[in-house]
Amino acid sequence: MLKGLSESAIDLNFAIESLKEEIIAVNDYNQRAEIVSDPELKEILMHHRNEEMEHTAMLIEWIRRNNGTFGKEIQEYLFIKEGIVSKEEENIHEEKISSISLNIGSLK
Repeated sequence: MLKGLSESAIDLNFAIESLKEEIIAVNDYNQRAEIVSDPELKEILMHHRNEEMEHTAMLIEWIRRNNGTFGKEIQEYLFIKEGIVSKEEENIHEEKISSISLNIGSLK
């Protein structure tokens, strides 16, 4: 499956596959914690869920550091104050303005 890929592509693949597994684990533990009736079991499941969230965050940070495109997008959208969709619309608007200004020749 990974034959012929570069080392960085293989590493990214492993990170993404691991990230998917961690997200699934977060969801599974969260659902179980919502359903169980025993308070101590609920606490244990929530603890496990939070550990999986930590693993998720660690993988996202590794991906940010090791893939320029992911890194750019992560920096663009994480921890922003404005709405996520409005940030995307702002970026599209800026890209259109940039492409228009690149197509304009000298006005002299």
